[in-house]
Amino acid sequence: MDRHIVDMIDEVIDVVDFDSDKPIKVLKSSDGRDVVLIRSNPFTITRIYVTGRPDGKRPHGRDSYYDYFMEQHEDYVRKHGSDEGFALTAEDWTALFNEATDRYLRYLIFASIKRWEDVKRDTTINIRLSDFAKKYAPSEIAWQIYQYKGYMLMMRAIANAELKLMKIDYVGAIEELDKGISEIGKFCAECLREGHEEAEAITRDKYLSNLVQYRNDIQSVGEKLSSGELNEISWEELDELLTEEEEEE
Repeated sequence: MDRHIVDMIDEVIDVVDFDSDKPIKVLKSSDGRDVVLIRSNPFTITRIYVTGRPDGKRPHGRDSYYDYFMEQHEDYVRKHGSDEGFALTAEDWTALFNEATDRYLRYLIFASIKRWEDVKRDTTINIRLSDFAKKYAPSEIAWQIYQYKGYMLMMRAIANAELKLMKIDYVGAIEELDKGISEIGKFCAECLREGHEEAEAITRDKYLSNLVQYRNDIQSVGEKLSSGELNEISWEELDELLTEEEEEE
């Protein structure tokens, strides 16, 4: 039996036929969902469903635990006229947070291959989940995910800015980063009010400063283009130029 499984895996790898220069394939599952296969090295292939759960599973017949419990919340409010008394079990929160971790890993991978719409979607879901937990979970449970909200806000702002840059829209990219900087600033203030000084310091020193620096890089390139110091460039050339600026810092 084991031998047959190995043979099947080898056959699949041969059929997929990865390009050594771009070891990424987007395929369709039997139900029509997009699946990304990434061959990071000759021995490792990662399979990621683009939407729903990254592993493709459908808990309770829904695309994700997030969708299932949001539906439960909506049904509760509809039935009771308000959300007063709504609660989930510790096991429910664990299922939601484990799924959020997988979603985090997906958007990290998708950021590395510049699937920015997918990064925007996944970071937005995790941000909404962190706010949902803050409202309905006991504080010690909610903090398991809420402490990372600053990082999520940073990644969403970068995704939004990158989507603008793909259209060579410098002003739009700066506006998205300014929005992200403001959101992270509010989160830092909230952390200080609630006695989470360490989380505030990490968020300010790492995530907030990253956005500020990235904003400066984009503004610098935009000013060079406006002054005529640089010729009009494509998004690919712009992306390479910004990468070079980051490496020089």
